[in-house]
Amino acid sequence: MVEEEIMRNTRSKEPLLTEIATHAISSGGKRMRPGIALLSFRAVGGTDLKKTIMAAAAFELIHSATLVHDDINDGAETRRGSIAAYRKYGTQRALITGDFLFVRGFRLGGLLQSEDIVELVADACSQMAESEMLQTIIENDSGLPFDTYFRIITGKTAKPIEASAQVGAYIGGGSPDQIAGMGTYGLNIGLAFQIVDDILDIIGDESDLGKKRGMDVLDGKANLPLMIAMQGHYPNSARLREIYGKKEKTMEEVEEALRLVQATDAVDVARKHAEDLRIKALASLDVLPESEFKDALKALADTVLSRDR
Repeated sequence: MVEEEIMRNTRSKEPLLTEIATHAISSGGKRMRPGIALLSFRAVGGTDLKKTIMAAAAFELIHSATLVHDDINDGAETRRGSIAAYRKYGTQRALITGDFLFVRGFRLGGLLQSEDIVELVADACSQMAESEMLQTIIENDSGLPFDTYFRIITGKTAKPIEASAQVGAYIGGGSPDQIAGMGTYGLNIGLAFQIVDDILDIIGDESDLGKKRGMDVLDGKANLPLMIAMQGHYPNSARLREIYGKKEKTMEEVEEALRLVQATDAVDVARKHAEDLRIKALASLDVLPESEFKDALKALADTVLSRDR
């Protein structure tokens, strides 16, 4: 039902806009935000699906819009194993499509006629933009503080997932404690998700990822295992900082940086951070009654840590 709602909202009177929007939406993706919204809704006892379907679709439309724009900002070749929209259709048309998807997502959110929901979604999107801007400011900064890294991934990844969980619980008629608990779940799952993304950029299988490893190194983006390995007490940390700090890097240097990170325990340390966040997420589910939906939320937390793409 969510997929059908999403596809309905990619249709335009202009066929090319429909084509590009469909390309952006149909290139795969985990549908985590709508999935969490639906599970949160059911876990608090929600029964009337119509509004939740609309909200879940809105989150995915907005998320897809950000990815279209992110690929332009990052100069990405592919997205989820498919050619990036701007590479296939041109930057100007991709920008227009991203704007179109944003508007469609917010339109769906507005149709729910709830100031609280609109505020939650708008706040998450504002923080996402602020974090993306911060990320551009600190590129190639080998001395980046860890709290700045967590500010970036909180806004970029975790806040939209937090909002998905809160909105699902809100529409489902959850108590204030349950809505807050689901927000805590979504926030911690989102942080863990991004840390695992960082880990996969260092050690993932490129055929599973649908993109090359080491893109964070190449682009000078904050990446937790990389930041850990650049600390002074690690062997070769100075060389790693030297490579990361360059605005222009060769692929040979990127490969060298990946080897240097893998020679440390940085990946294991980062994975421990993700595991701690998973435990926090699971603890927040104590506000929910026992149900198959609560069990599914627990299973999702496990899947976030064990995924390979």
